[in-house]
Amino acid sequence: MSAIVLLSVLLALAFGQAASFCIPTEYTMYVDRRECAYCLAINTTICAGYCMTRDINGKLLLSKYALSQDVCTYRDFIYRTVEIPGCPRHVAPYFSYPVAISCRCGKCNTDYSDCTHEAVETNYCTKPQTFYLGGFSD
Repeated sequence: MSAIVLLSVLLALAFGQAASFCIPTEYTMYVDRRECAYCLAINTTICAGYCMTRDINGKLLLSKYALSQDVCTYRDFIYRTVEIPGCPRHVAPYFSYPVAISCRCGKCNTDYSDCTHEAVETNYCTKPQTFYLGGFSD
């Protein structure tokens, strides 16, 4: 019986190391413009999860590109546009944001992804909050 349990644990560990769990994940972002009266809470999806990487021996022989690790990033995405309520006439009230449709493990493309691994500490409202219930879309 213990051999079966040990084999199961080893298989689970091997599968966990081989599989990547990079998927669209629900996320609430807060859009807060200084000139507008309200902060907008937007429910969207972002890519988040684990991508298997390995530390390569022989780092001195390889270029920096070969050493970069894979990150969980967008495969397919669309942009949505919302209107922030309570903005004066001289301020553009529109805000566009990406919505993850599917994700992949790969090199980070800084054209459309934030490739840092530090958490955003300003993801909160400083004004009265309202939720995005639908409206504009690209």
